[in-house]
Amino acid sequence: MKFTSRFLIFISLFISHFALSMTGDEEMQVSTNKIVEGILSFSHWPKVAGQPLLCVSNQAKFFNLVKAEGNPVFRVVAISNPTDFLSAGCDAIYFGRESVKEQNDIISSLTGKNILTISENNADCVAGAAFCLNRHQQLFKFSVNLDSLSRSGVRVNSDVLLLSKDGDE
Repeated sequence: MKFTSRFLIFISLFISHFALSMTGDEEMQVSTNKIVEGILSFSHWPKVAGQPLLCVSNQAKFFNLVKAEGNPVFRVVAISNPTDFLSAGCDAIYFGRESVKEQNDIISSLTGKNILTISENNADCVAGAAFCLNRHQQLFKFSVNLDSLSRSGVRVNSDVLLLSKDGDE
């Protein structure tokens, strides 16, 4: 991907992270999709050539699958059964309302694979997914679980890590 395209995605991620107000579900989904796109565009999988496959839980509230189709950064597929995460060939997983325990169980079943995980139901972000999306008042932010991220085997550009909730406090 050209530097200019990556830069524009980074700026979009920055704006989504800090300034988009969440007045309705559609705006929240647009913001979420942009944050996910930004994270994935600045991530590198050691064995993935081309677009990574993002598997999105059918329990997701904030992510809009329809708007994500045809995305230039990633391919997307909906997952309705937690056991399907194992067989789908996911490079990244977007968890919805799955509990942290369910996230951990799914992540544990994928040991040995380089999979980036993102959750919209993990406020503390100390276990489970590597990236945790959280709504704070009128802002949508994300946190990073560095332990989970390091175990994922996926490299993420440090600029994205600086935008995390912990990076701006």
